[in-house]
Amino acid sequence: MALDKEYFDAIHIDVVKKKYYNANKVEAVLRDIRQQALALSEENALLHRQLALLNGQKNEIGDALLSAKTISQQIIMDAQARAEEIVAEARAQSEELQAEAQRREDYAAERVEACFSRMKEQHMACIEALNDEWQDFLCGLYPEEKPKAPDDLSQKVDAIAKELFSIEEEE
Repeated sequence: MALDKEYFDAIHIDVVKKKYYNANKVEAVLRDIRQQALALSEENALLHRQLALLNGQKNEIGDALLSAKTISQQIIMDAQARAEEIVAEARAQSEELQAEAQRREDYAAERVEACFSRMKEQHMACIEALNDEWQDFLCGLYPEEKPKAPDDLSQKVDAIAKELFSIEEEE
């Protein structure tokens, strides 16, 4: 039985002849009250120990949570710093690759220009050689007494050579 209001209300000590209490019944009730009080006291002590244990565990869990939160924040900051380093390295590599590509492009352009210039010189030399051969051919058509071709033919050959030269320059 628990020591509560109902328990105490249920105690009826018969008064012997309405003047005296029965001592055995009173002693029995008091023994029962003492036993229940001791049991309640032990249970209360046990509950206090359990509460202290739970409070200790609660503090440990709180400390563990704080520690985990701190560690997770540090991991996040480290990851962000590493990500920034990787991005910076990638940008640097990108710039280096772009600079290398620009150098190669410039070198290729120089080589193409040099090749074009040599080809242009060779074409001009060929045009001049053709012009000389044409002049020799034309001079061979006329008798020896006239060593020179007519002026209008010479002008036409020069015009053809200039036109060929201008075509080469346009390309």
